[in-house]
Parts: sequence; structure tokens; C-alpha cells
Amino acid sequence: MKKVLLSLEESKDNQQLLSLIKKQSDIQLVDLAEIKDDKFTVIVNGPLTQLADILMTRYKLISQIEEVLFVGGTDAYGDVTPVAEKNVYADVFSAQQVFLSTVKIVMFGLNVTEDLQNRALAPLVYLKEPSVFVKEQCGIYVETKGKVTYGKTVTDVYSDFQFEDHHCEIILDIDIEKYNSIIKTL
Repeated sequence: MKKVLLSLEESKDNQQLLSLIKKQSDIQLVDLAEIKDDKFTVIVNGPLTQLADILMTRYKLISQIEEVLFVGGTDAYGDVTPVAEKNVYADVFSAQQVFLSTVKIVMFGLNVTEDLQNRALAPLVYLKEPSVFVKEQCGIYVETKGKVTYGKTVTDVYSDFQFEDHHCEIILDIDIEKYNSIIKTL
């Protein structure tokens, strides 16, 4: 059984995600008080503030996190600024802290998920059938200083320059037919 910790903003989309996760017999929702030595996955659809706080204050949990499934960021264009996505832009320093950690992160960027009916559901579909997604291992950093680029998630996927650390994966494409058929079964 997959253990999942949620870090979600209040929204209609996240309520639908929560409702569908609760119906899954192979997924168990956990909270920090319940976690002993178990491995778990974190799903984040909102700013990375809570996860950054967990990584700083409960650093022993880092080795228990199998992966972070993050709905946010972008490797193309933003929705808050021309280059920044709202979940990263809301707390760029926490986002940078999470991306610089050693935790495996799968980023479901805005430019790939924006056409989905509910992009918050992408991590659940990923848990059910990861082959629906085309992904690539990469390094991801967050621009915390630039006036024009503040909040941009910078990847080395399309760059000659490669970051030293590649513990992240970025979703590059989705098989929409398979994705939609899985959504119907949830």
C-alpha cells in the first residue's frame, strides 16, 4: 500500500483530488504524527512552504520520502509573471530550498498540465500509471533574485549547461488518451 502525505491549498480541484484519493484501496493518507519509519510519497499542489518547513525541522524524514509529486513550476511560461508559475512564485525561497534538497521531485509543470481538466489529479494518475507521462531527469533551481525572472523554475533539460545534481524529474508530455481513461476509472 502506498502511503501519501498531502500538502494542498484549499481549492475545488484539490478537494476533488482528496476525494478520489480516499476512494483508492491501494493508497493510504498519512499525517506527520502517524509516520514512524515508513516510506511515503508527498503530493504538493500549492506553495512548497509546508514541505520546506518539514525538511528543515524534521530532517530525519528526508530519508523516508520516496518522492515529491509537485504540481507547479514551469519550464516555459508562467501564469503569475511571463516566466513564473503561482505555486513557486508564492514562496520562491521555500521552493528553492525543496529543489536544492536531496529529495526526489517529480514536477508537473504548468506548460504540460494546464490543458488538463483538473491538473491537481496528475499526481494521482502518476501513482496509478507512471507510463502515461514522458519525463526526464534533470536539475531544477528557482530564480530568487532576478527582477524579470523572479520565481522562474530553471531546468537544464534543454541547456548545454548541466547542473551537478539531477535528483528531479520533469514531466515533458502526457498521453492524454491514457490519462483520461485512467481518470474515468478513479
